[in-house]
Amino acid sequence: MPQRKKSACQICNTNEIKRYQNGHQISDRRSESSCAGASSSPKPAPVLEQQQPSPLARGEVLEETKPLRPLTSLKWPYVPEEPAYPDPLERDDPKPLQLRHYEAIATSQRIRTILSNNLNLRATLRDIDRLKGSEREEALQKALGVHELDRRDGEVNEEMLVLREFAEVIEAAVRGDNADALGLRWGD
Repeated sequence: MPQRKKSACQICNTNEIKRYQNGHQISDRRSESSCAGASSSPKPAPVLEQQQPSPLARGEVLEETKPLRPLTSLKWPYVPEEPAYPDPLERDDPKPLQLRHYEAIATSQRIRTILSNNLNLRATLRDIDRLKGSEREEALQKALGVHELDRRDGEVNEEMLVLREFAEVIEAAVRGDNADALGLRWGD
């Protein structure tokens, strides 16, 4: 255990205090009588400053003065850069989303509006997201109404239309100003 720094006596200010309790100095009557520098007139004991409890300890809520950062300043998942010379054989293949695509989706007001107006859409997207592999593909096709069985019926309900609208808005956000990019074909 490291040696504690000895401080001067609070009575005579020359002798060292040698007694500690719970890591704090203690001045007691014994030290006053044994102190060589003690005078006959008693000096008032120094008043210890009372610490004010922090606002969090008192249960007060601190106002946040720092403004929120814009979404475009947040760190997004790592996405590899596009090659300088794209392979013509992979031109029509699906490509992973780039950082600019994530930013466009996150800042799109139309996407926020659709999600806030359609609470069932959130549940549908969560259910589809929980699935893996071919089950996910099949559930997505059924939800969009492009599954083989759904094509025969020709029935399109409101949830399908909302999900299609959501997919089109996502596509528009990702596509941006690039009108030459391949898009969704519903086969209607």
